[in-house]
Amino acid sequence: MRRKDFLKTGFAAGIGSMLPAGNKTTAPSPIISKARNIIFFAYDGFSWEDFSSAQHFARRNFGKPLHIEKLFQTGSAGSMQSHSLTSMVTDSSAATTTWATGQKIVNGSLSAYPDGKELTTILELAKARGKATGVVSTTRVTHATPAGWIAKHINRRAEEDIAKQLVEFKADVMIGGGVETFSPELRSDGLDLYKPFFDAGYTIVTDPERLASATGDKILATLHESHIPFEIDRKFQDIKAPALKEMAQKGVEILDGAKNGFVLQVEAGRIDHANHRNDAAASLWETLAADETLGILMDYTDRTPGTVLIVASDHGTGGTSVYGVGERYRSSSDIHDLLKKRTASFPWIMDQLGSSPGRSLIVDVIEDSTGVRVGLPEAEMLQKAIAGEITMPDEAAFPRQPIATLGWILKGGTNENPTHLNINYGTTQHTAGAVPAALYGNGVDVKPFGLVDNTDFFYWMTESLGIQYENPEMAAEKALEFY
Repeated sequence: MRRKDFLKTGFAAGIGSMLPAGNKTTAPSPIISKARNIIFFAYDGFSWEDFSSAQHFARRNFGKPLHIEKLFQTGSAGSMQSHSLTSMVTDSSAATTTWATGQKIVNGSLSAYPDGKELTTILELAKARGKATGVVSTTRVTHATPAGWIAKHINRRAEEDIAKQLVEFKADVMIGGGVETFSPELRSDGLDLYKPFFDAGYTIVTDPERLASATGDKILATLHESHIPFEIDRKFQDIKAPALKEMAQKGVEILDGAKNGFVLQVEAGRIDHANHRNDAAASLWETLAADETLGILMDYTDRTPGTVLIVASDHGTGGTSVYGVGERYRSSSDIHDLLKKRTASFPWIMDQLGSSPGRSLIVDVIEDSTGVRVGLPEAEMLQKAIAGEITMPDEAAFPRQPIATLGWILKGGTNENPTHLNINYGTTQHTAGAVPAALYGNGVDVKPFGLVDNTDFFYWMTESLGIQYENPEMAAEKALEFY
């Protein structure tokens, strides 16, 4: 591009506009043989720093490494750049679309361009080849990451409409949350979207305790009204909810019998939600739950020839950083162990506080659930945030209130006398940095693949399935004309 043309274009279109519109170059695929099955495991909102925190905690407190360490060591691993078509910071809908279609789109849409042109997804291509398909998530099954592999919509938040598209597509396995988008009692239009699945012979499950015993070769399991509750609350507060490993195990169990193989997306969706709330403990336990699930999926891959397991984060969230404290950082590991004292998620804490808590209640509830005794000034800060007064010093980076204030008052201490957890958050928003990714299984070279683009995964999947397909592209400049 000539300099004057570059200056004319400017940076308005974001980093996506600086990528070539045509003649896409895809990184060489680490997959060296054809795949019968593909399992794509999405760690939503997961950064390298989140990995380091969980890795250290597991080794120190459980005496063993994470499964994801084995994945990075014995698979093909690297980092992935995550920007969307018109922004250096992606959202989950644009990110999942790149995996599903091989094309970048604008944030907020699912497998569709702003002019309404729809893209063909990997699950559609797999289904056309006679393969079974599925999605499993700790979010609602109509939420961005799982939905984008099936539905096409310019508004990711139109989940009642997206649920109708899930009815039309009928993936063989759909397991997650989201009763509210299928139940006639909860939908705004009163439609019963369970009935078409029941009529088509699906096993319908809405009770988490019935999931393990569910049978059949097709299932729709919506196991909570909205998202599946946080793992930390399931573990320590006796919240009734399924573990991700149980949902993924059931999904693989059903798809394992597919005559022509399958393509399954699994999502650890609530790592992202925890990091949006600057909730380090909730994020940790979501990551550990994801790692348990990863162990099951790696074991299945090991014993099932022709299966390729892909693990990737769509983007980072929160700008997590674990920092050194004490003389020559010698207190860092001990202070990081304060995570052991946290027994509830921030949303659970806020529910206990209610809409107008007194300062003493705030102090007591926080201490009971985090092990940190905040002072009355900090309690007053949260009290004001709950009342609707924004108290954060940087509202642009921390717009999620009042929960961002709770995160803010729980960090800190001094270097000489660190009393609070040594995990800092730079924002409650998504971040732009490169994120972890890896491939594992038969036919995968055990070597790093370096830095790749999020669109590469679609082409790696289609290549391994023996499918040749490329979706139409849209230039960033053209997409911006619609906004």
